[in-house]
Amino acid sequence: MNRKQFWLTVALVTYILALHAVNKYRAHWDRREAKGPIDWVKCDDVIECGRLEVPLDYFNPEAGVASLALAKYPATNKVEKRLGTLFVNPGGPGGSGVNFVYRTGRNISELLDGRYDIVSWDPRGINGTTPRIECFATQTEQDIYYAHSAQEAGLYLANASDPSERASFVDQVKLEDARNRALVELCVNRTGREALSHVGTSTVVRDLERLSSVLEGESTPVNFWGFSYGTIVGSYFVNMFPERVGRVAIDGVVDPVQWSHSHPVTWSKDHFVSAEDVFTGFLDACTQAGPERCPIAPSSNNSLELRRQIDDIFSQLAEAPLPVPNAKRPGALTAGQLRQIMFIYMSKPRTWPEFASMLHSLMAGDGVPLLNVVQVDIELNPTISARTTFAVHAIECADAAPYTEEESEGWLDEAMWSIEEGLKTSRRFGALTARNICPVWPVREADFFAGPFNHSLANDILVIGNTYDPATPLTYAKIVHSLIKQSTLVQHDGYGHCSLAMISLCTARIIRDYFLNGTVPAQSEVFCPVSEPLFPTPATARDVSLWATNEPVSTEDVWLLKILQGLGADFEEFGVGRGSGLR
Repeated sequence: MNRKQFWLTVALVTYILALHAVNKYRAHWDRREAKGPIDWVKCDDVIECGRLEVPLDYFNPEAGVASLALAKYPATNKVEKRLGTLFVNPGGPGGSGVNFVYRTGRNISELLDGRYDIVSWDPRGINGTTPRIECFATQTEQDIYYAHSAQEAGLYLANASDPSERASFVDQVKLEDARNRALVELCVNRTGREALSHVGTSTVVRDLERLSSVLEGESTPVNFWGFSYGTIVGSYFVNMFPERVGRVAIDGVVDPVQWSHSHPVTWSKDHFVSAEDVFTGFLDACTQAGPERCPIAPSSNNSLELRRQIDDIFSQLAEAPLPVPNAKRPGALTAGQLRQIMFIYMSKPRTWPEFASMLHSLMAGDGVPLLNVVQVDIELNPTISARTTFAVHAIECADAAPYTEEESEGWLDEAMWSIEEGLKTSRRFGALTARNICPVWPVREADFFAGPFNHSLANDILVIGNTYDPATPLTYAKIVHSLIKQSTLVQHDGYGHCSLAMISLCTARIIRDYFLNGTVPAQSEVFCPVSEPLFPTPATARDVSLWATNEPVSTEDVWLLKILQGLGADFEEFGVGRGSGLR
């Protein structure tokens, strides 16, 4: 497996992905100064990069400036009228919009007939935007901190009612809390409280509004497509600037009310309501595919047998981790790590064959493929500066409901309650959010926004949710749809995180028609079946015209499916959704 890594869990995912992300584009901004509003220069044959200086604090001009790193994939259509700028956000929190444009700009542009400039920016504190959120001087130091931590080794609690298991788990959580406190001190000392108080989503949204005003004009409607945490950016934007709403689509929706009114550690009981259904879908699809396409398919053709086999592996690893001397970093595979890896792959059904192959190796006693996925590569060059990996904590805690002194003191009770509630929702994944850094994070967003999230908008928006999304369930999309009258809910009937996890011709047509023509379906709620098969044959994986659909497929449909196939691959390579980090 190459350096791509899939996102792990609410906090873990963002770390792994950021560590393995290619940040080569940051160099363009390290060498540049802002000139004029935006001084665009070519960064490669097509993409342009630039900077925009904005107030660090929009309500205090004396606070200084922030410098936003930007990337643009220019409109290519020389015949039809340009439709303006489409801003995109990949999620996170902490995802680099600049890297996202490099990864996905071409396919997004082709999907929309080259009629938009595709633009994104590194949000506050991220990658090339300054001031940066930094906790370590070098990437080597940061990797050493992470290696062998609870995030990498994986917390695991199978039975919260067992006193000895619970006591052992509490000890793990307490140790991680001590490490969190050390990390917080490092981040605050290196980044500074003033910078950290302006990294929340409300400030990011003001940057988006300023960017659009500079590029398209102060009264021009703003067009936006956000994924995962990017749906929080979208929800905040349409409610902070409802009169500026143009064509806005949010995909893989997070509940903005929960995001801004509660503590992140408490979200697991709601986040994982679809996770077990996704796992069941994996088992059923593997069984139906058979051993030729899924090497762990049971000979009995009964998915319950495969479920028992995997549960047995968890029990064995919980009893005794598996020694893995031949991994990139020799070590041991734990039950907690297997759970984390499984959640990664459940979010990306296109990779289910790869995960099945890893499980097949594990069943034969070989843990190398799985351990190599979850372990971070330690950077050996001590001159490389640290990536802005831990921005996820700064942003989540900046946006979330603040802790009272009493709540901070009761952090352990809150964490254990949340884990126990999460396990009721999902036996396999409910304890993934055991990390709880916000009680000790000392800085909140100065421009705190907590709604309301039900404003009347200048234009209709699209709200897209997967039927089986393990990280951002369909219920969140329904909540946002119920809050905003000028919204159309698209239920994308597929597995994985965000609609690009499984391609749907129906969803693609709606998105295209919306961004190109400004039209939404006649019904306020639309059900879209997926077109992309699970565990495809080699021929089907290569040729989208072979994908089974419920209607005839035209030449234009095949063209559209090919573009979406490429965009889905881009999406996966980038690791969208860090966050649930999900989120």
